[in-house]
Amino acid sequence: MAEAQTILAHSRESGIVGIASGEQYKWAHTALAESGFQRGEAGAWHLPADDTGTTVLDLVRCAQRHRTSVHTSSRRFIGDAASDLARQLPGRWEASVELYSHPAWQEDLVPWIWDGGELGRALQNERIPYAAILTDTVHDTTLLFVERPGSHLDYLVGAFAPEGFEEGYGDPHAPHSIVLPPYPGRAAQALTDRYLPAYDRAVHARRTAAIAAALDEIRNEYETWQAMVASGRYSDATPLDAPPSAPRSRTSSTSPGTASFRSSTTPPPCSTSAAPPSVRGPRMLRPSPA
Repeated sequence: MAEAQTILAHSRESGIVGIASGEQYKWAHTALAESGFQRGEAGAWHLPADDTGTTVLDLVRCAQRHRTSVHTSSRRFIGDAASDLARQLPGRWEASVELYSHPAWQEDLVPWIWDGGELGRALQNERIPYAAILTDTVHDTTLLFVERPGSHLDYLVGAFAPEGFEEGYGDPHAPHSIVLPPYPGRAAQALTDRYLPAYDRAVHARRTAAIAAALDEIRNEYETWQAMVASGRYSDATPLDAPPSAPRSRTSSTSPGTASFRSSTTPPPCSTSAAPPSVRGPRMLRPSPA
């Protein structure tokens, strides 16, 4: 794959849309800008509606000067496909577009996908330079909608890990992504009838497993405490029924050439040959890290 490339798709609202991709995607940005494209809010480039002089051929010529290849997608712009699907789903769904121009951005996405099917494998093994996010604003369900690699028509949809689940990669409770047709009505029916119920069951199973694990931990800690009480000892081996220890006398340890005193209340004998006591200053505190 070229270090920089531009993918062209058609949008009913924006006309021709250009998406930059590759490790040197900024070369594609330069070619698009010099060819008359303007950058939109989602990061995709498009030709202004009043620009009738710029052609795809102009972009190809400019892209060659900036070492960028140009490819034409057989699909419509993914933002349009996602918006049409969101309108067909029950409830309140919103669609937005995300670009993963640099391959590292796609790699950062992988840990947060909660999927045990084809979508998770595709994100790890295939180049996916852009996607759409479908968000249920009522139930906070967030789905990833991508063009299915190796297909000219189909799409893949899977879920992000729900809030509170932290990362979702490798979770055995994760639902399996499904393949969607390019027709919004049929795709919405497949999501509603198959995927979303499976997603809800997976969320319930994951939360049930988390509660069971927490209860097991509490039970283990309680059994450990009971064993300690039965043995009559704290965790530091002090008997539970031991009387409070008497205050220790301030006796210094005896070593050759050093006097030992039995009680701190007994004044030490005077000696003109004894060395003066050492004087310690205030304890130095370690500065807290910035």
